Amino acid sequence: MTLLSHFECNVNVAYTCVISQQISYKDLEFPNDIWIRKADWEISVKAAAFIVVVVLGLAGNTLLLSIVLRHRSIRTPTNLLIANMAVADLVTLLIMPWVFLCMDCFQNYILGEIGCKAQGFVECFLLLTGVLNLVAVSYDRLTAIVTPLEARLTVHGTHIIMVSTWVTGVILGMPLVFFRFYREREWLNFDESYCTEERVVMPIYWYVVIVFVVWLPLLVMTFCYSGLFFKLDQYEKKVLRREHPISVSYKTKVARTMFVVVVAFMVCRVPFTALIFLRSKMQQGTQTINQVVDAYNTLWFISHYLIIVNAAVDPLIYGLTNENFRRAFRATGVARCLFGASASMTIPRTPRTPRPQFNRLEPRDLCEKANDQQWFTVPRHLKGKTSSTDCYI
Repeated sequence: MTLLSHFECNVNVAYTCVISQQISYKDLEFPNDIWIRKADWEISVKAAAFIVVVVLGLAGNTLLLSIVLRHRSIRTPTNLLIANMAVADLVTLLIMPWVFLCMDCFQNYILGEIGCKAQGFVECFLLLTGVLNLVAVSYDRLTAIVTPLEARLTVHGTHIIMVSTWVTGVILGMPLVFFRFYREREWLNFDESYCTEERVVMPIYWYVVIVFVVWLPLLVMTFCYSGLFFKLDQYEKKVLRREHPISVSYKTKVARTMFVVVVAFMVCRVPFTALIFLRSKMQQGTQTINQVVDAYNTLWFISHYLIIVNAAVDPLIYGLTNENFRRAFRATGVARCLFGASASMTIPRTPRTPRPQFNRLEPRDLCEKANDQQWFTVPRHLKGKTSSTDCYI
């Protein structure tokens, strides 16, 4: 006779446990529809959707990493953190889509006991690692403008943070190794296998994960980019009180970057939050993976698909918004094949047409030390000194 284990009894209501111990599942029919495997057309559509995102994501993240490795001049703290995030995204794109497909397309859990423990751990630790790098990038971009040069993140400090993000991800993901269990039940008309979790500690654990994966990074990114924007606005107003009319484009670039980063993060991560809340509510009952409602299955697929999308679009968001990455990309063989010889970095950029009737306010070189009165430089075409304005944005 197949019975619930003693451990599962301890984490349920006592009355339910006593009743469950008296039930032989062999005498009962499976309480839900039996479909074994989804239709071939549905599997094909979902697999194609994953393949497109995975191919684009692998190409983008690989190109971003190759640029950082080949060009020592752009190995700034921010770019190293972006490269570290690209590594986490690459691992996510190589492993997780196929695990998600196996879980979504089959009624039973087909990954076995090792897969049950490893799947949750790897998914959570990669999510946490990527998100911690996002937080570090946002903070570094804020300090690049607000703090003195001596207080900014160094390359050595960046290496420590890069290692710390992976170690922290492993530590926070470790409970899933110990509190997830593979179970099999034999019904009258169906042999069920599923992956379940302990029901006292794990609901609390998932709320903690939501805080680290969604709300904390969202709060930090919003705070950092808002602080960066308002700081630039403050400097602009100071200069406007002493100078004649000025046009400012740098602040617009910061606002645009902030908007893209925050919106992309919310779109890709908020459905995962909704999934955790719905899952926690369902776990208060007796449902297993084979007995959930269709709405949960739909939300599960969308939230996990968006995790893969997020890993694929990260190089677009953090690579294309950085002029150093764009210029390095133009020198690659891929760019030359796609756009011809015009993509080479050796071709100088077209100079802007001078506008003598206006002065143009430009931010100071973020790679140089400056005093409080030197936050903005004079226009390049008026001063003759080349100044990099894209070191951190």
